[in-house]
Amino acid sequence: MNGFASGSPNRSRLRVLLVPDSVYWVTGTIAKSIARFNPWIEATIASGPVIDIVFKEHPELMGNFDLVHFTCPYASKEWLPRFRDLVPCVTSHHHVTDWELIKHNLDGDAIIVGSPEWAEDLSERGADMRRVFYVPYGVDAEQFKPASDAERASIRNNLGIAAHATVVGFFGKNSSNDDDRKGIDVFTKAALGLHLRVPELAVLIVGPGWKELVSSLNSSGVRCIWLPFVRNLDGLAKMYHALDFYWVTARVEGGPVTLLEAMSSEICCLTTPAGLAREIVLDGQNAVLLPFNDPEGFAERAAALASDAVERKRLGRNARNTILAEMHVAVTAPLVREVYAWAFQNFTMRHQRSLTPNVRELAASVSVVDRVAEEQDNLVPLKGFPCEVHRRVRMLETLAWGEHLILYHRQRAVALKLILQEWLANPLSLLPLRVLLRRLLPVSLVSGLVKLKNRSAGTAQLVASYSPTEKM
Repeated sequence: MNGFASGSPNRSRLRVLLVPDSVYWVTGTIAKSIARFNPWIEATIASGPVIDIVFKEHPELMGNFDLVHFTCPYASKEWLPRFRDLVPCVTSHHHVTDWELIKHNLDGDAIIVGSPEWAEDLSERGADMRRVFYVPYGVDAEQFKPASDAERASIRNNLGIAAHATVVGFFGKNSSNDDDRKGIDVFTKAALGLHLRVPELAVLIVGPGWKELVSSLNSSGVRCIWLPFVRNLDGLAKMYHALDFYWVTARVEGGPVTLLEAMSSEICCLTTPAGLAREIVLDGQNAVLLPFNDPEGFAERAAALASDAVERKRLGRNARNTILAEMHVAVTAPLVREVYAWAFQNFTMRHQRSLTPNVRELAASVSVVDRVAEEQDNLVPLKGFPCEVHRRVRMLETLAWGEHLILYHRQRAVALKLILQEWLANPLSLLPLRVLLRRLLPVSLVSGLVKLKNRSAGTAQLVASYSPTEKM
């Protein structure tokens, strides 16, 4: 061990490894927000699939961090046991669909929940509530902001949506829809019900894996525009500009972050009381709050608002004011300071050490202004990795996301484009080719190549182990 965890706090910034499921999805956005709005930390953001490779190749790099924060509750299953005796570890409890898959997060030195609902859940499961901290996910209100009339018209034109159409949005990935927790059955019935009342209806879906949903809506006469993947947040923010409504029909949510993004963009939102919605939504004041499993309610309230632009705008303005006051990441992200302070305290108690960094003093010693120059390249921070591996790590992130799109969402075309882009950017690397072979070729052909490779490797090993001396 070295740094703060070993008792030598001789640096001005805390070296933090943040581990999402992907730098391209919600837990990656959470990690980026923490890095951006806590200038007193020296951040490294690397997803679970990537650290699986990097640390197995370079285990010594695990010693480059003072604290590990798992923003993904699944990557921590393998890596929490490896890190918790080295440095303090922070885990996350977003929501529960299968407790057996995430119960290991109770072993974190501190545990973050994104809404009070999930703090209550941990309490019922017998967690040590001294280690549970409520840190709302937040949204970057500077990035997710209202559109001008010209911007709205432009994005609609690009998407092929008529200016007079009523547009409902839903953003998410299908692999997160365990046990239909997103309420897609409700969304579908509500969209069909709204279409009967508002013929000029379009549905905009952003996120991978929704081929069946899109086909179902289109075949029922509801025009559906689908973007399986939007690579960056700037592009995602523009998608909200096309909407009249954003719907959350979910039964179980950790956030939902998309609700916060839509509210920040001044979109009129209709939502169930899932996750943070029950904390920040006041029905009829800043959004519409509806019961679970009520497609008719969604259709009726949206139909009434579709003909009342003034009321939609009022709800949207109030929604943004709520975000600015309570859920802007500049407000929420710095709350990890107390979480990290407790994580160090618990770690030192577990290991009977007396010297810990004063996290509060560290946080006060560095201002956001000090980090402006460091953020200009707009790249995911990798401060804890040697510069010579940065390019490879970024390639691994894209390849891992590409494989995820293939395995869990059947988005082969989108994945192929991402993988080929990485191959063009890294022509000397064989990794993109290996992913293409492993995921995009017929299974029978890949199996044959693997068998041939193993046979060749076995023959080479046999030849290498044979020597004339041994024969004699």
